[in-house]
Amino acid sequence: MQIPDWNIFPCGVYAISRDNRITVWNEALTRLTGFDADRMIGQKASQIQFHETEKKENLVNPYLCVKTDISPFLSRTLYVKDAEHKLKLAFIQAKLIDRPDLPDVYILVTVSDISEEISCELLESSREEKAPARFHGIVGKTKKMRDIYRLIELASESLVNVLITGESGTGKELVARAIHYTSGRKSRPFVTVNCSALTETLLESELFGHVRGAFTGAYRDKIGKFESANGGTIFLDEIGDISPLIQLKLLRVIQEKTIERVGDNRQMSVDMRIITATNKHLRQMVAEGLFREDLYYRLKVFPIHMIPLRDRKGDIPLLCRSFIEQFKRKTGKDIRGLTENASRLLMGYCWPGNVRELENTIEYAFVMCDSNLIDVFDLPQDIRVIPLRDEACGNREGLRTETKQVAHPSSGDRPRHTRHKISRDELVRLLEQNEWNKAETARQLDISRVALWKKLKSLGIESR
Repeated sequence: MQIPDWNIFPCGVYAISRDNRITVWNEALTRLTGFDADRMIGQKASQIQFHETEKKENLVNPYLCVKTDISPFLSRTLYVKDAEHKLKLAFIQAKLIDRPDLPDVYILVTVSDISEEISCELLESSREEKAPARFHGIVGKTKKMRDIYRLIELASESLVNVLITGESGTGKELVARAIHYTSGRKSRPFVTVNCSALTETLLESELFGHVRGAFTGAYRDKIGKFESANGGTIFLDEIGDISPLIQLKLLRVIQEKTIERVGDNRQMSVDMRIITATNKHLRQMVAEGLFREDLYYRLKVFPIHMIPLRDRKGDIPLLCRSFIEQFKRKTGKDIRGLTENASRLLMGYCWPGNVRELENTIEYAFVMCDSNLIDVFDLPQDIRVIPLRDEACGNREGLRTETKQVAHPSSGDRPRHTRHKISRDELVRLLEQNEWNKAETARQLDISRVALWKKLKSLGIESR
């Protein structure tokens, strides 16, 4: 096997041999610490010092942690001491390698300077201080969420049909409620129906109602959800699961503004606002003949797409605070927040279950936690155990080096570039696609904004 060129890594990299001596030291680590390779290679690994963030006097030895730990993998935020005895905040990953084709690399350690990145995040946060942290029950103040708030306000000003799309757990019902309660119909009923929870016959009766004797068990007349929502709003969740018969009947309701109860031939006028939601690709279902095209276009007059949590990670701290306050009131436990390492794990996770999964995670932690701060081992195994995290996020590669960034991949459908392989033309093209939004481009590349800035500088790309 060809020995890797460690200098292509934008983060600091060093390797430790079996006898605890430094055998690799790249240029990025020299820039970070001020120690050059000639001085460090051959020295005991303890020559580079890492300090805990909460108790700076406590030293952390990656060699001992990885060699003696049950899981041969270290992933922590620590301080690294440079040549001037200054402490810099860094994210450390150490992995037991022990491969015969790399005899001098027993343990590989990556060191990422995150002090500047945190400064960038604080700057970004300061720009959003005036943004609402909550909007009618929805928590979030990133730009993507502010855009959704604007769409909600626009939708509430009219009576057009709204189709809310997005993955499960993103808060589609909250958006529907926000549209209703900011509209002129807020004093009228808001009725919800989960279309996937009922069979065709039961759903038809639930929506349209029935008259006595319409079918076995129909002992009396029943008002349907459409009638109950008269003058207000009806929210049809999981609309992609309704049968062809219900699709046809719903189309008639939209077109004619009338309904017929099951077992009755009398038509009744209804005045209701229809909001629907789905986590399915309705356009694809239309192409496959599973969903009526005419109904699809009737429903999506005003579409709103909910952003998955992995694409708005800046809202995770805010959501955590909200859920912690919620469960403090519910349980009476005096839990005030999360430790830095627990926060780092939550920020690095891909959240396939979105906001609902984060809420469940905090609730689980409240059961486990016996102090006033939620720590790593208070979190579910899916989040803190590396193989389970990989499986949950659809990434089964056991060893992730800094070429894929310390955080987990956060989306299965976004571009996959590694930082040392992307060409200048590819990077420019990606920037143009994102309208030169560097934060979004860095997210798609799985790198920090500081790393992107360095990449632009190295390739001679002028910022805009």
